[in-house]
Formats: sequence, C-alpha cells, structure tokens
Amino acid sequence: MSTTSVLDGFSLLPMTPPDLVDGLPSVHQDAAAVTTAIHVISTERAALANLEQIYQTDRLAQENLARAVGQIVRTVRNGGKLVVCGVGKSGKIGQKLEATMNSMGIYSAFLHPTEALHGDLGMIRPHDTLLVISFSGRTPELLLLLPHIPSTVPVIAITSHMHPDTCPILSFHSSDMGILLPAPIHEDEESSLGVRAPTSSTTVALALGDALAIATARRLHNTPGRGPAEVFKGFHPGGAIGAASAAAVLTPSSMSITSISSDYIQSGSTASSEIVSFPRPASRQQPLITDVLVPLDQIPTVSAADEVRLLDVLLTAIQHPNAKSWVALSPSEIIPPSHIRSLSQSSNVDLSASALAALGLPFSVSRGDWLRVSGASTLDDVRRRIAKANSACGSRVKVVAVMHDANPEECVGVVEAEEVWGDCG
Repeated sequence: MSTTSVLDGFSLLPMTPPDLVDGLPSVHQDAAAVTTAIHVISTERAALANLEQIYQTDRLAQENLARAVGQIVRTVRNGGKLVVCGVGKSGKIGQKLEATMNSMGIYSAFLHPTEALHGDLGMIRPHDTLLVISFSGRTPELLLLLPHIPSTVPVIAITSHMHPDTCPILSFHSSDMGILLPAPIHEDEESSLGVRAPTSSTTVALALGDALAIATARRLHNTPGRGPAEVFKGFHPGGAIGAASAAAVLTPSSMSITSISSDYIQSGSTASSEIVSFPRPASRQQPLITDVLVPLDQIPTVSAADEVRLLDVLLTAIQHPNAKSWVALSPSEIIPPSHIRSLSQSSNVDLSASALAALGLPFSVSRGDWLRVSGASTLDDVRRRIAKANSACGSRVKVVAVMHDANPEECVGVVEAEEVWGDCG
C-alpha cells in the first residue's frame, strides 16, 4: 500500500473519539467514590468502637465520666450553667452539644475563647462549670483563656489525652477542679483517610458529648412523670418532633389527677374561706376546671444554695416544662405563669426574692389568697366565683386552687385566673 493511500485512509476517520463502550470509566469512578465513602464510614465506626472500649474497661475514664455528670447536675441545681468552649471544628461540636444540653433542660451556653478575651468572659459566673473541647489538648486560644477563669469554676475537658497529667489545658487547675474525658481515635486521620481533616476525632467528640448530655439529663430529671423524655418534648413544640409529641398527648379531660396534702392550702382571706361545690353537669358539653388545671404535684419548688434569686426562679421554670411555668417558692407560696413572664423581662436576674417583693414586682401568691373551688366546677362556675371574689375583696384573684371532689381539703391542681377568663371564647 502506498503512502498516499494510507493518508487517505486516516482522513476518513472521525475527529471526535468514539463513545466508550458501556461507560466503563464512569462506572469505575462511581465505584471508587462509593468505596471511599464506605471506608470513611468504616473508619469512624472503628473509632466509635474504640471509644466504647475505653469507657467499658478504663476505670479512670469511667470515674471521670461519673464525676462530670455529677458536676453538671450540681451546677444546674445550684443556679449555674454549663459553658461550652471550643475552636474550629471542636467549636462546632461544642455548639451542637450546647443545643442538645438546653433541649434536655440542662442550662448551657456556648462561648468562643477569642470573644471571651475581648469582653465575653463575663458570661462565666462563679457557680458555672466550663466544658472545653480540644482534640490536641493544647489549643492556643484555650490556653490563653484558661488562666482567666474564676478559680471556683471546674473545667471538664474532652480531648485525646488519656491522663490529665499529660493534658496542657488541665494544667491550670488542681486535680479536684479538672475532669478529663478521654476521646482518642484508634489511628490518626491522615493514615486512615489520607487527609488530616477532622473526621474520626470530631465523630468521637460528638458521640461522647451526646453520652454526657443524656446521662446528665437522666440524673437531673428523675421525678416520675417529669423525666428526660417529657422535658425534651416540652422544649420541642415545633417541627416533626413537636407534631409527634402533640399526637401522643392525651386530652386534658382524660388525665389522671393525683391529690396532695392540704398542707399547701389553709383557709385565709374571703377569697379562699369557702368552697362552693357545683353539681357535675349531666352532659360533657361544658368544660370543667379540671380540663385546664396543672397538677400541683408537677409544680417544682425553687431551691438555691443561698437566698433565692430571680435567676433561680427562671431556671426552675425552664427546667420543668410540664409545670407550664408554675413555680412554688415554698409550700405556702406559688408564682403563676403570668408573673414568670413578667419577671423574665428583668435585666437584673440577681435580684433576691425579698428584693423583688420590696420593689412591688409581681411575684408569689400566698395560699391564703388562692380561690378554692371544687373539681366538679365548670369554667363558667369558676368565672362567676372569680367575679364574686374580686368584687368582695377589692383585689383580683390570681390563683384558682382546684380541690378534690371527694375530699375538699385536698388540692389536685391550680389554674391561673386570667386563663379561666381567656377560655371564654
């Protein structure tokens, strides 16, 4: 064949390469992507298995986890909060942990260490606990911050270190004020995945943070009917979680009422000196006062290490959503929801209970001023009683005490008077 005929043959070939048969490179690329993703998942699963093994077998890790839970519970019960601190990806984990803690009724706040050094350090109060997240245990921003933390504030550290003596961020505190929660990984991320991006390290930190939140919630919320599940649902009225919770809630009229001792209520003023029992209607067309009451045994009593402050009252209301913002100051005094809402607008949460009363702010209502009505009363019956009491006493009834049908000396729950009027329509 001549050179000319060969060249003529090439000129007949198309310039665009032919389509690949069955798209093999594309298939190979997809398979490689899936293989890579599975490898990442497998690596992070191994990291979690390693973390589980540590807390199953390491006595110091177990003791420190129990200490951390106990410390956070004491902090919240004493009117303090958990301050979560971290930088970069650890900071993102910290923000998620703060949100989880708050959704469980564990008062928490996130603090960026750099912002703390420029004025936000005032967020940390003497009765708080600080939780820092740092895989290396030597994050520069945290090392700059920690010397300025009040000496009364314990520090919990989630880090890769297995012993507190090797962890730089715990070197500023004595052993009784520092708690190490080890969260190492089984192999470094560059060896596992070829890149040093935080992957396995953030996964184990997130898992340990979730474990800490759930364990703390179970210790903190241990009253029957007011456990972590009820608290969590109370803080999620919206979205799919709220919709699922609403669908599962029984109608108020079907709820079981548990009576408590009449020590809470003694006869006092004209408004509460007489109980008028109204016959239960033959038909259930008219709503009863029991349909809207809050059971008295679900209302928490505020507690504090020293004198009760406004902050203690507000925290108690937040941590007990089933009480619908009712808070007992003592067995003889109760704070209704409208007063809680008004007090929450105050800019000085350190005001004591006595100072609030001296300032004339709406606060607690004495049991002698509670209007006592029968549990068989309809809402219309109670409205008439409220109007009559308001006219006779010259002051407005704030709290309606619902008494047991069979035993008029036993209170089963309370209703705010303004809520009774609000149900007119």
